[in-house]
Amino acid sequence: MTTPRRILVVTYFHPPSTAVGGARWAAMARHLRAMGHEVTTITSTVHGELPGAAGAPVVRTWDLANAQALRRLLRRPAPAAPGTPTIDTMAPRLLTRVVVPDSHVVSWMPGVLAATRRLLRERRIDCLVTSGPPDSTHLLGLALGRRRPPWIADFRDGWRFEPLAEPWPTRPQRMIEARLERAVARGADVVLGATRPIAEDFASRLGARAEWVPNGWDPELAADVQDAMLPAVADAGWATLVHTGTLSGPRGRDPRPLLRALRRVNDEAGPDRRVRLVLAGRTTVEDQRLLAEAELGESVRHVGLLERRAALALQRSADALVLLTGSHSSEATGKLFEYLAAGRPILALADANEAQRIVRLTATGVTVPPLDEERIAAALRTVADGTIAAGYAPRELERFTYPGPAVVVAGLIEEAIARRGERGR
Repeated sequence: MTTPRRILVVTYFHPPSTAVGGARWAAMARHLRAMGHEVTTITSTVHGELPGAAGAPVVRTWDLANAQALRRLLRRPAPAAPGTPTIDTMAPRLLTRVVVPDSHVVSWMPGVLAATRRLLRERRIDCLVTSGPPDSTHLLGLALGRRRPPWIADFRDGWRFEPLAEPWPTRPQRMIEARLERAVARGADVVLGATRPIAEDFASRLGARAEWVPNGWDPELAADVQDAMLPAVADAGWATLVHTGTLSGPRGRDPRPLLRALRRVNDEAGPDRRVRLVLAGRTTVEDQRLLAEAELGESVRHVGLLERRAALALQRSADALVLLTGSHSSEATGKLFEYLAAGRPILALADANEAQRIVRLTATGVTVPPLDEERIAAALRTVADGTIAAGYAPRELERFTYPGPAVVVAGLIEEAIARRGERGR
């Protein structure tokens, strides 16, 4: 029998924020509640309110990023409307390249610390979960001191392991960051990594009690997919290869080998064996430049930014889905889990990283090195002739589908509580 627990989750990103980081604990909390646990979430006011969230306690704390006067002083635009995809550029370089570990320790953490202490006075909390990035979120566990509840530190990306941010410019800053990371890794009762390499790094490099708990697909998100309006992308003689999101990106993600391979395959193919790359999402200036240089003509169709259910429906209508990844071993974007749930074969441009491992583990497609134009072209031919679809035989998807990840977390919450009890003896 499950022991009902009171869980406090602290995460900067939370719906209606469209950031991938917000989806992990929104889904996790919903499924933990379904198991009988009481979950309260502390997040930022900057993302706005979520209508109809009755029964899902969310405390939204004050954030300097919401201060209109300060935004005007720093010549920053107003925060985006709730639910609008955007990257907030509130913090000037003075903060982002000076304050360790990140600017949120100044703009958001004071309000979080006050709200957390108030909740701890008002009720018993059985387990605290801090989720980052931003990495400063984890400093809450340190700031609460010895009286904090059992603590799980959840890392959706590595901290000093394969970081997205550029290194700190001075040695003292790098030393401070290293000490903070070590203090969090060893102070938390359990550390979670959203990918296996992140968890393994914390365990081997810092001696943390670390576990891999992947992101996952929440079936509730597909409830209204059938009602979505789909753009016209299918034509006779064309296999559709769908990509949702931006093409180019961090960690060395480069779409040029794919675009060159696509042009070559279609130039060589007959009229009934061509592949059309269907792009849904924002195209950056760099994406537009690369597409123009590739001169793909009818081989590419951009359908614009779609609402979520339409993007999911488009994925499900494809002959195959293409995933582009970069050079980090820990890379497995949130889009991968949408693809796993779409029921369509995946062409993953991934090599020696977590995305490659997951696609192979689940037998949901083929993986090729992202810069190997020859092998990409060969894979595209399997899309054109249907070979990739014929070999589609997925397995072990439950590991990456909720409530699977939440069940694992529930067990680790019990472990964190037990470990705290052992430490207190």
